[in-house]
Amino acid sequence: MLTALIKKLVIHWGPLSLIRAIQNKISGPGITFIYGHRVLPDDIIANPDDPRRIAGQASISEIEETIKTLSKHYNLISIDDAMEQINSNNIKTDSVVLTFDDGFQDNFIHLLPVLKKYNVPAIFYINTSVISSNKNLWFQEIINYFFAVNENETYIEINDTHYDLSTAQKRFQSAFHFMRYIQANHPPLTFDDIISTIAGDLALPSDIDKHLTWEDLTALCNEELITLGAHTNRHYPLTLCDSDLSNSEISESKRRLEEKLPIKINHFSFPRGHAEDFNDTHIQQIINAGFSSAVSTIRGVNRGGQDKFRVKRVGLPHEIIGKTDELIWDVAGLPQLIISFKKGLGRHPPIN
Repeated sequence: MLTALIKKLVIHWGPLSLIRAIQNKISGPGITFIYGHRVLPDDIIANPDDPRRIAGQASISEIEETIKTLSKHYNLISIDDAMEQINSNNIKTDSVVLTFDDGFQDNFIHLLPVLKKYNVPAIFYINTSVISSNKNLWFQEIINYFFAVNENETYIEINDTHYDLSTAQKRFQSAFHFMRYIQANHPPLTFDDIISTIAGDLALPSDIDKHLTWEDLTALCNEELITLGAHTNRHYPLTLCDSDLSNSEISESKRRLEEKLPIKINHFSFPRGHAEDFNDTHIQQIINAGFSSAVSTIRGVNRGGQDKFRVKRVGLPHEIIGKTDELIWDVAGLPQLIISFKKGLGRHPPIN
């Protein structure tokens, strides 16, 4: 409660404007890249038992609220505009870029109309293995399975584990437990076979949970507000891959998109994207493939001198309606500023 009050005072009573002015004087203006994933009808996101109600997913109303809130404080610009400013080391003013990963079809059905309504650009990063298919990416298929099982418990032989499915929260916990297990104990190329053996048809998506089709992507090529980027072929975390597989995941995603679409794919998004999820080898592979930028999920604001292949991003809050202070707090980079300040004092507590 106290933290929320402090954030409200900082944002609405002057200190935020002063902090931004000081930062801009010292380090120049910044560009914040915001990332989300799916955009779904309000009733789905409002249902606490729905498997799609997880971090990174937003409702249509939440996206509208995000755009309206950000527009009061920032310029909303395209990734090409942002990267031109970063590359020239000439960031003009505090700005925001909207980015969406994984290429779910709801980005076309629900998100695009909102972007067009407010004339706001965005980039969609696409995983190519699931385009026009009746499959989800491997991690989504795990979630599908744990929510499709009718019983209140399931046993998975491969790791000799009984999973509690008695509530929606338990199902989420079980799904993420199994994701962690499979990543820690099996090579990426076996993920799909393992999930198929365990889950069968229970891993398959419903009609509203599918990824974009080639027809959708072709239509998006004609939308002035939309840029398309690559997010690998199968969304394997790159540090789990050997060099040949990571190179294939990176280059194949670009090749497939450019082969089927009348555009050049310049921008890349790291799967998962934390600091431990990619390294210099992967960045060189991205450069060799012909990409001109890469975004991570390392939190922060991008200012002058930012490495264009390690672009920082901030995730959409889990809930936005009525919590826009959290959004502005993160977009302004205040958590990282506080961490830096406390490190200077010799203190290192986590900041929410």
